[in-house]
Amino acid sequence: MRKLPVRFTVIVLILLLCGLVGVVHAQELFLPEEVRPGLKGVGKTVISGNTIETFDVEVLGLVPQSPPLNNLIMVRVSGDVIERSGGIAQGMSGTPVYIQGRLLGAIGYTYAQTDHRIGFVTPAVDMFKLYDEMPVPSPVLPPDTTALRSPLVVQGLNARNMQYLSEALGTDQVEVLPALTSNYAYGSALLEPGSMIGVQLLRGDFQVASFGTVTHVKNDGRFLAFGHPFTHRGNVDFFASAAYVHHTLPSLDIPFKIVSLGSTIGRVEQDRAVGLGGRLGEQPDYLSVNIQVRDRDRDIRQNFNVESVKEPSIMVPLVISSAYQSVDATLDRLGAGTSFVRLEFTAKDFNQRMIRENLFYSDSDIAVWSLTDLLSGLELLANNNLQEVDLQEVRIEVEVAQERKTATIEQAVPTTFYAKAGESVDVDVTIRPYRGASETRTLRIEVPQDIAPGFLTVTVRGGGAGYYVEKPPVHTSLLEPEEGEDEPVRQIISGAESLDAMIAEYMDRERNNEIVAEFYPFLDHRLQEEGQDELGEETEDEEEDVQDPLGYFSWAEAPSEAMKVRLATQFVIDGMATFDLNIYE
Repeated sequence: MRKLPVRFTVIVLILLLCGLVGVVHAQELFLPEEVRPGLKGVGKTVISGNTIETFDVEVLGLVPQSPPLNNLIMVRVSGDVIERSGGIAQGMSGTPVYIQGRLLGAIGYTYAQTDHRIGFVTPAVDMFKLYDEMPVPSPVLPPDTTALRSPLVVQGLNARNMQYLSEALGTDQVEVLPALTSNYAYGSALLEPGSMIGVQLLRGDFQVASFGTVTHVKNDGRFLAFGHPFTHRGNVDFFASAAYVHHTLPSLDIPFKIVSLGSTIGRVEQDRAVGLGGRLGEQPDYLSVNIQVRDRDRDIRQNFNVESVKEPSIMVPLVISSAYQSVDATLDRLGAGTSFVRLEFTAKDFNQRMIRENLFYSDSDIAVWSLTDLLSGLELLANNNLQEVDLQEVRIEVEVAQERKTATIEQAVPTTFYAKAGESVDVDVTIRPYRGASETRTLRIEVPQDIAPGFLTVTVRGGGAGYYVEKPPVHTSLLEPEEGEDEPVRQIISGAESLDAMIAEYMDRERNNEIVAEFYPFLDHRLQEEGQDELGEETEDEEEDVQDPLGYFSWAEAPSEAMKVRLATQFVIDGMATFDLNIYE
């Protein structure tokens, strides 16, 4: 279908409650069935500072919707406020509209690339269902139009980081600002319909948020905003923050407000088709993240702190992007390097400390590859199939040097090629550090007591090969792939008996700096001794000539697990060598 040059755009909008909450008396609603073309009223919004101003509104008609939604109401806006703002702007969604002193609803949509004087109002009677936490379906938009949800605006993230965040969240609505400035201190103001408010997903040294206008506030502190969905995730727990408008900038596309966020003033609990619902005076549950990065070459250390919402599909990319940006900001360069990474996860559900340390090398982008274990740890806790985890804190330590600390396995030679079950065999592994002289490391293999006679193949490799990641985390979508795309790489542990077992496996995974000797033992499961059946009864020696040599022993019902010996080094190990041991009786 051919797109018309005029796009139907959802204006960013969100409730605003800054400072002290005043008493807002319940207001009578203007019902959609009372709406007639030509009715006139007023809208309330902030286009500068925190002063609420009014503008003129004229009803043009109704846009039918699917039940239980009644209609969207088409309106034309005008007046000095509209002239100064350049029309309906991003940040005005949720703007309350009143007819004859009664609340009609909230502006939630407009046409882009026009004069921005035409908008659509979500009826208040539908928005008020949020107070009862009643879900409502998405509105059916006018044909040949494109609906845009509230874009995310960010502060502190560079361009490539924002690209990752946009891809990871599955949205093209992460925008480079000037729409968000640093926190701004200003005096308390009465929160009322028409006030600005911010909805934050991430706060601290980096910020991810959206803005809008308060539609309605109850005496008990509950409020409504937006007039359209933000993330549309239903039951949510987001930060509701005070906001200050520095300027509303006209634009040929969509005018937008340049806004600062203030302190957290409440929480957003509902994110539905008709808008947002929240509560003042309460803090949402959040995840604390501390990131420490050291550039060893310049001996520069930086410390970053953020707080993230806990919705898993949002939390994981927010934490990854924060760590990614922290490394980028400290190194102030792109490219190769070696990094040591230490991770510590704290949760109410743990019976043990969850700590992971590893060494990484990349010849292209060390900031990216350093986050591999962080991604798998977060996804384990957020998306495991056993139990919900109440994650409280994540501590991330990254030390990066430009020096290449890698070594390649050249050969692995055992001290003997013959061994009996239960014996030990030393293996000399020759490694060559990058542009350095060869070195030898020795590890010891313990031959299992119940191993079957025959040849045993031993593979000696680098530890990182056991958990190969096709793509680093910032190049991997965290959502379902689009048609034609490869399935995203995930390292979620399944089949474990408990969360503790999952955590133990994660912490004990092979590390990139380890030499690993690995073999699959062919175990001797003889079911009978000579002259006895399975029950120990005497048998006649009728079939001494066994045609099938494997009939003398059998595999376990489940495949044999690999037996491993691991040896830590100061290098990221690559390469592989193999040899055979002759196991005899």
